[in-house]
Amino acid sequence: MRLVIMKAGKVKLCASLCVWLGIVTWIGNVKLHLLSVFVQQDTDRGVLYSVANNQVNNTKINAQGTRGGKSFNIGSALILDNVIEQRVFWSAWLEALATRVFGVEHERKWRERVRDARVVALEAGCGRPTNRLASFADGTRACVRYGIDADQVLGETLSYYLAELLGISNLPPLSLSKLNLSSEQWASVRENIEVLEWSPNAIVSLTEFIPNVTGVFIPVHLQKQQQLSAESLSNMTLSYLLELMQWSDLILFDYLTANFDRIVSHIFSLQWDARVMERTTNNLLKTGNGNLLFIDNEAGLVHGYRVLDLWERYHKILLSSSCMFRRSTVRRVSELKRSGNSAKLLYELYRAREPLARELGSLSEEHALTLQSRIDVVYKHIKLCTEIM
Repeated sequence: MRLVIMKAGKVKLCASLCVWLGIVTWIGNVKLHLLSVFVQQDTDRGVLYSVANNQVNNTKINAQGTRGGKSFNIGSALILDNVIEQRVFWSAWLEALATRVFGVEHERKWRERVRDARVVALEAGCGRPTNRLASFADGTRACVRYGIDADQVLGETLSYYLAELLGISNLPPLSLSKLNLSSEQWASVRENIEVLEWSPNAIVSLTEFIPNVTGVFIPVHLQKQQQLSAESLSNMTLSYLLELMQWSDLILFDYLTANFDRIVSHIFSLQWDARVMERTTNNLLKTGNGNLLFIDNEAGLVHGYRVLDLWERYHKILLSSSCMFRRSTVRRVSELKRSGNSAKLLYELYRAREPLARELGSLSEEHALTLQSRIDVVYKHIKLCTEIM
């Protein structure tokens, strides 16, 4: 009997030891697993930051040539943080990769050079039939825009200087000139001007001619009339992200100027042409290194404000499509809102740069109020996006 009890006790002891051994083994496996996960996560984090840093280095090295189409998978939240901030702002990291399209010093020198430069040839080109491609004696070329009326030249000019107030550098350098046919600047092409029936002493705009450019297709999310969001940015190349950042500026810019002769006209044409959004955009070009050029802004501000009732519905559709912004652009919009008189700031800049500003004129009081109202709308739209996101 005692032997049976002893055997039973040994069995219980073995069972207890086995249970404890199993628990210890399980705890050890859990610790090992947790350690493995921690190490793996730490390794992944290191790899992700390494990829991001390498991408920055690769872009900087490649900045003088092309931004390239290097694959940049931002499906991971860690890398996504390198692209957007607070779900509505392009990151400082991404903004730092986008240099000015046209440098301030380049623009200044270009204006000074062409303002009185001698035009030796005028040929067809530069969009509208009334426009001409001018060649100067030093080999420089420029697009000469002779508007159907002075308001188109004024709209082109004020749009350029509004872009400067906003910190948007995608518009080619611009200067004004007067068609004085007896002046040294225009005397060599007097006969051409007379054939074109351009009015003597009319004011025209000269914008730098940029060669080797291509048309630009509307981004897919705009084609589908969807809002660009953080989730839609996955698996995009760095060059495409930089292009989308420029599009976010373009959307705000075209809303502020009420320019209907670019994306808005495509949206309007959807009524009878279902595939219009799949075609290249009006008055928008792209350089070989990925910079977008916002050209032919004659419909902006003056003419755009005059026909606003016809187009405002489509301007609102375009504005609502974007909830991603550059912080630098948002700061400028906020400053213009706080000023309470953006038209005054615009006129002061325009007058300081253009000797012909007083003669060409500026915004009417009514249009000055319209500009401020649209700045307020953009400011509220940005604020709403930050609150929703």
